[in-house]
Amino acid sequence: MKTLSSKQPGDFAIDNSRWIAHFHAPLLLSEYVQEVGRAGRDGKPATALTLISETTGWLDPEDNHRRQFFLDQQHQQVQAAQGLMQQLPRVGEVSAIAKQFPQGAIALALLHSAGCLEWTDPFHYRMTTQKSGKLGQSNATAAQQMTNYLKTKRCRWQFLLDGFGFGSEAKNFRCGHCDNCR
Repeated sequence: MKTLSSKQPGDFAIDNSRWIAHFHAPLLLSEYVQEVGRAGRDGKPATALTLISETTGWLDPEDNHRRQFFLDQQHQQVQAAQGLMQQLPRVGEVSAIAKQFPQGAIALALLHSAGCLEWTDPFHYRMTTQKSGKLGQSNATAAQQMTNYLKTKRCRWQFLLDGFGFGSEAKNFRCGHCDNCR
């Protein structure tokens, strides 16, 4: 049973969630992990179900269209970030950039994920490089990672550990609970 609770006004959370179901898989593995992580927060077993069509899209061509739409949106954000990269000060404050450029906050996040800037604190950044070639590549790789997760025959937890940089912990790991381990 799901119960809605509030710790502070306007802050709601679902407690004791046993199921997370995705009718459409998220584009990024990091989004997926964040969403399925809402189940089982009380320490009891929980289940995540993601429905996908077969890989050619023959049964549901809308799956491929939807995925392409989100990839195109992401590509547009990357292009905007690359365009802003030359205009952004080498050192700056997030709120000032967000006020000056409509897509500024998103651009900073994309530049950070591509290793083009680093956060000096939660509100300030510093550019580390002017090379933006990695920018589009890192997002394409991240989107492919979700597709690989959905198709893997490996232990799903092993895949997640490996995908988030815990390769040594992932080696020979088997959870015994996911669909691939059973």
